[in-house]
Amino acid sequence: MDQALPGKALLAAPRDPAPAASQTVVEVAKQHGVSPFRQMREMWALARGPGKLESHEYHAAGAFDPAMPMADKKTYVGRIGSFEINQRLSPPKLTETRAFLRDKVMYTALLQQLGLPTTETQAVVHQTRHFGDLRTLRDAAAVEAFLKEGARYPLFVKPCEGAASVGSALITGRDSDALTLGNGRKVDLKGFAAEVVEDYPEGFILQSAIPQHAALTAVTGPAVGTMRVVTIRDASGARPLYTVWKVPSPTAMSDNFWQAGSMVAEVKDGRVTRCKKGTGLAAEWLDAHPVSNVPFAGLEIPHWDAIQRVATDGHMLFPEFGIVGWDIGVGQDGPVIIECNDNPFHVLYQLATGRGILNADIAPQLDAAAAQSRAILDAKVATFKARERAKGRKVR
Repeated sequence: MDQALPGKALLAAPRDPAPAASQTVVEVAKQHGVSPFRQMREMWALARGPGKLESHEYHAAGAFDPAMPMADKKTYVGRIGSFEINQRLSPPKLTETRAFLRDKVMYTALLQQLGLPTTETQAVVHQTRHFGDLRTLRDAAAVEAFLKEGARYPLFVKPCEGAASVGSALITGRDSDALTLGNGRKVDLKGFAAEVVEDYPEGFILQSAIPQHAALTAVTGPAVGTMRVVTIRDASGARPLYTVWKVPSPTAMSDNFWQAGSMVAEVKDGRVTRCKKGTGLAAEWLDAHPVSNVPFAGLEIPHWDAIQRVATDGHMLFPEFGIVGWDIGVGQDGPVIIECNDNPFHVLYQLATGRGILNADIAPQLDAAAAQSRAILDAKVATFKARERAKGRKVR
């Protein structure tokens, strides 16, 4: 047996990005002929514009490009701008079920109950909560025993609440007292069990890993690259707004773009149009996967219609939400819903397409969804007031 390596097994959160470094400003000036004064002026304007683009986001998005009109630069959003889009379309007063959507155990159980394809939960780690018939592990000893005796590998493990793959790991197997991770690293089983319990008291979920469709595995290898399908709801109901494929790095255990070497591809009508690796000055449009050499352009995504359908059906379980993001794995037999995101990160769309999310094609659709959310909320308020009046109570 190879010796298990010390240290944490689960993915740590990425560091908060720093403001634009002076060296980046200098390099942009050298490579693109955009003076530091112009960069600073544009950063100031875009930070105060609708997209709330911070200085480091200005460079990461490539908004320094001198060939890009300022009107197009204003269509880009940063982290705060993306959040504000989602808040406008899914107002907090209308979407009081957010906590349920973020609870990976409970939401997965709901999807299973209603017949939507989703991941299989093998066990949940929590000191106090009850999860019905699901196997619940109360302490590190129980986690260790499960990994030795009850687990069916491969496993994908993650916190019950969270985002960006923080705290996740792909476990491909066990060798005596060591676990083998998806990146080939071996970690001590006992240490892993302790890490789960100590670092994630809000709960931790152990699920069966999805066997990815052979057509995608031939491109990326065994790491599952999910489809991020963002759906919106307007007066006509829910429908897909855009889809990007989160292409995992050859050395990653998951597909989040912040992991080194990961890529993101635009998908339209079931086919990949383009793929990007990196951001800012390091951004690179790829013609083919860097390891398999399979061309990206025109690559067909299996089960495309079914992927779009399950995302739409899932959205309409909670039609009060104006916008929802779905991470959907593509299995051999069809799509599998992995997670639901009430706050989808629209920067992924911008990276994959080279366009700001507030462009002329998408902005009107966002406005229509926001208008429908306001109409739903107004109707709920009107119904409440009518019922209060019927009870003889005064309402404003």
